[in-house]
Amino acid sequence: MTVPVDNPESVSPQAKSNPVGNGFTARLGVALRRVPQRRSIQLFVVALLVLPAIISGIYMWTMWDPELYLKDVPVAVSTDDAGGTSDGKFENLGQQILDDMTSSGELQFHKVSSAEAVKGIKETRYAFALIIPRDFTKKIYSVTDSHPQKPRISVYFNDFNGTLGPAVATSVIAQAQKEIAATIGEGYAKGVLLGLNQLGDGLKDASVGGKQLKDGTKQLKDGTSQLANGINQVADGVGQLKNGSGQLHAGTTQLSDGTGQLVTGTKELGSGATQIRDGVGGIITPLLAQLEPLSKNVAALMPAVDALALNSDATIRAAATQLKSLLNELNTEAPNSTIGQLAQLRNGTVELARQLNDPKAEYLSGVLSLNTGAKQLNEGAKQLDDGLGELHKGMPDLKNGAAALKKGSRDLDTGASQLSSGLSDGSAQAPHIDDVPASANMFAAPMNVSIDNLQPSQKVINNDRSHKEIDRGAGPVIVVLGAFLLSILMWMVLSPSRGNNNYASALKRAAMPTLRGARLGALGGIIFGLLLTSYGALIGWNPHNWASMLPIVMLVGVTAAVSTQLFVVVFGRVYGSIISFVFFMYQIFAFGGIFPLGTTPPAFRPFRDIAPMTYAHRALLRTHLSLYDNMFWISILALVIMSMAAIVIGVAMRYLLAQADRVDELNVASRGRTPIAGGTV
Repeated sequence: MTVPVDNPESVSPQAKSNPVGNGFTARLGVALRRVPQRRSIQLFVVALLVLPAIISGIYMWTMWDPELYLKDVPVAVSTDDAGGTSDGKFENLGQQILDDMTSSGELQFHKVSSAEAVKGIKETRYAFALIIPRDFTKKIYSVTDSHPQKPRISVYFNDFNGTLGPAVATSVIAQAQKEIAATIGEGYAKGVLLGLNQLGDGLKDASVGGKQLKDGTKQLKDGTSQLANGINQVADGVGQLKNGSGQLHAGTTQLSDGTGQLVTGTKELGSGATQIRDGVGGIITPLLAQLEPLSKNVAALMPAVDALALNSDATIRAAATQLKSLLNELNTEAPNSTIGQLAQLRNGTVELARQLNDPKAEYLSGVLSLNTGAKQLNEGAKQLDDGLGELHKGMPDLKNGAAALKKGSRDLDTGASQLSSGLSDGSAQAPHIDDVPASANMFAAPMNVSIDNLQPSQKVINNDRSHKEIDRGAGPVIVVLGAFLLSILMWMVLSPSRGNNNYASALKRAAMPTLRGARLGALGGIIFGLLLTSYGALIGWNPHNWASMLPIVMLVGVTAAVSTQLFVVVFGRVYGSIISFVFFMYQIFAFGGIFPLGTTPPAFRPFRDIAPMTYAHRALLRTHLSLYDNMFWISILALVIMSMAAIVIGVAMRYLLAQADRVDELNVASRGRTPIAGGTV
């Protein structure tokens, strides 16, 4: 909104001399001025750029795996192998390996000459180079020589192409070794088939063993003949045994049935014995109860009877004798008395009933055990009969097998004779290996790999890989990363527009402060570049021509300064600094100075061709080699265009904002309002 003014004449002369009304540029300027001021848009821009950058940084730091992108890594392969002769046949294993590697599709192999491979590494066209030397095949076939030599393959890479090259080199070398191992193994196998150290002695021992085998096979042949005859006899015996087992099974079946009948009869006897016991008990027990009082008086009557027996009267004595006999029959203490025999009869019927009915009684338990044993015996006889039946059925197959064994032993005897003869001939032709440890080592580790980093970014101190220092290969990366990072920090402190803007022309009011800021930033970028270059020289970076390198370094510094200035001009100091840092992060992933060619995820690769750091890095590397090819001039042109475009866009942005301010001033003047700097309130 606007506020009243005391003097409408207070409108600036620039506004009076340059009326704009509501033209397109003025409306565009008003819209652009509002964009950075809206917090929702600011938060959206930050979320759109910062969050992906944080996620990307975490991913590249913790989960980056170069093996996922090996098929995109350009690898130059070359062979200088002159070939070699094995068993009268010429072969070139190096060329064979090269053909297999380039047709496998496992890596992005490029078949070139050895000179081109090394040159391509220096010129950043390849990430790695693998070169097979001239004597490669010859050394492979030396595995059985007196002094075998292990072949060597050379691998080259260059930290100028990415300081993480050593991390990728391990994966590339492992994949290349996998491709090479099969061919080398075949070469070694051919050499081994032409001679093994202990083959001669082993064949001699085998020849002796073959003779012993021949003697043994003769004995085996005789034994198999006897075995065949014995099996025929066994077959007859098995038939007889089968007949006997059938009879045995029939007998045990009868025995089992008989014991079953015995158990049944015993149960019936038990039932009858119970009835007898009950009948006898029902008669004798009451009778004994009646006679028992008389039995107790027998002892009292006996003295009187004995006295009568002494009477002089014969008739009385005879009666006393008969009475005494009758009293003895009633005496329960006399075992042969009538009462005693009745008691024995009663007790006997009770015991008989128990023996025939109680399973725990000796008789009935014995009968039951006999029946159980007879059943088990019958079951065992049945199993024996069944088993002998199966054996009897299998005897024809056994007889046939014995006959086949007899024939096989004859064939074995014939083969043993041929083996003995062949081993004798082979032992005479077997070669000998003199240096067994060296040949064995060639099998354990088929080849040596020499790794040469043409421009290492780190060097190991005192052979301690845990102690490293920055080396010359990090020089260009330090200049590029440092120039852009320091420029971001510089615009966090300095204003991107400097000086007054009291010019009649709106274009001048937009251009002059921006150009003055760009001039100051360019000076700072040049200083940053030169300081970083000095540090690179201290760690060993040494381009071919420093006179050519220094202008390029200054151009890189200028590009870094003005390109980062643009973000601050467009988005303001806070959000512009954040966005420029996010863009800086994406450039790190894509520009090729950290991650080698082809090893960055596809999402980051589009930034490579729009990132100023990409062309800055290429320009530095080309100048380092004094290689002023098309890539060099394209990189220089890209840096210049990007620098000029950043300035032009910055001026245009300020021009549009100035147009918006002029609209505010004219609107204020027409309504009697006082303009506030940067717009009306």
